[in-house]
Amino acid sequence: MRNKSVFILILTFLYPIFAFGQNISVQGKTNVPNALVRLLAYDEMFTCEQTQIAETQSDKDGKFTLKADITDITPSQIAINLERVDVILKPNGIYDFEIVVPEQNEGSYFEKEQPYLKINSIDDDGFYSQMIATQTFIDDFIYDNFNQLYRGRKMSLLDTLDNQLIRNVGKIEFQYIRDYVKYRKASVVMTYNKNKVLSEYIDNQEVLYCQEAYMDVFFDIAKVNVMTDDFLSRNNQVAELVKMQNLRKAFYENQKAKNVIYSELKTIENTSRYQKNKLIARNLAKQLEKLSHDSEAPDFTLKDKNGKTVKLSDYKNTMVLLQFVDRRSSLTEHEFAVLNDLQRQWNDTIEVITIATAELFQDYVQMFDNKGFKWQLLNLGDNILLLEDYKIKMCPAYVILKKNSRIGMSPAPSPDHDLEKHVRRISKYL
Repeated sequence: MRNKSVFILILTFLYPIFAFGQNISVQGKTNVPNALVRLLAYDEMFTCEQTQIAETQSDKDGKFTLKADITDITPSQIAINLERVDVILKPNGIYDFEIVVPEQNEGSYFEKEQPYLKINSIDDDGFYSQMIATQTFIDDFIYDNFNQLYRGRKMSLLDTLDNQLIRNVGKIEFQYIRDYVKYRKASVVMTYNKNKVLSEYIDNQEVLYCQEAYMDVFFDIAKVNVMTDDFLSRNNQVAELVKMQNLRKAFYENQKAKNVIYSELKTIENTSRYQKNKLIARNLAKQLEKLSHDSEAPDFTLKDKNGKTVKLSDYKNTMVLLQFVDRRSSLTEHEFAVLNDLQRQWNDTIEVITIATAELFQDYVQMFDNKGFKWQLLNLGDNILLLEDYKIKMCPAYVILKKNSRIGMSPAPSPDHDLEKHVRRISKYL
């Protein structure tokens, strides 16, 4: 009897965890079977840094279920392997999506077809459908009235927008959507009166960290230098954002100042009165550091054609050129030919490592054997997130590493576009 009482006590204690630990459910299907499926929530829309809040794998039929916990309406993405679609989630929402990843034909990365999302059903008190309807209506309204709004500066049309929005979408039931409408209108007002936007939409207003429309207006205002010292002194929260935006800009304009910039961001992270500003400072420092010159390169452990384990740390005493490849094409064949000539010239200056995707690895094994390429060939296998770690958007792609697995240049140019010059430049300073 005593054990039963203890069991009931434990269940009573754990009930809130089970009941509230996962308040959203995303069921779905994709045309990619056995894929890595992740749910990524934006921390904030200043850096757009994301936190993974759920992960699973699609089954042989492409079906998957994701469960997670959120406290507020949250802009997010669902990733199918490395392809992503945007979603916006509401606490206690139940979603059923279909995500289609188009088959890619050989050609430019910039011409690739993007994945798209189909909505099967949503149970979230009508938020998602009203959000999409509002976005679509405003986009169409601005397009239809572009000349009058942006060239004729007929701002009275914004009142018409409000009235037509109610007639076509209905009463806006959610504060998040009302804020979205407010700052979409502010972005139009920016074209003729920046000071009006500053005074009516930013000054003494709540900072909406997870509202993309707000952040778009903030970045536009920050560019035009209309924020006075008086404004910044009474808007400390915004002033810190302005400072961090200036630090981000300075980082890319003057790499020699990066240690000072990291120090300033660390100060904000440690001393700010605003928790979201602390988070932004931490996220921004992480983003600026990642793959920057002399930062630590993302580690990996992969297999060669013989199944032998190869680690990046095996090459810590030499420079390394990483080449990432997927499908073979005339471009790939050309770059391999140029790289082969360069590799013979480099001798021991730099080690070349080609990393091929799992589905095409055996094709490259055969190619290396047929062409007599002597450098290392590794199988990416199921380590596809390594491509995200190195920010690989298209293949072939190249990264130069200095000794001790430090970033020398990322991304690096292709073999027929100054790769040789940068390898020699970096080698000279080692």
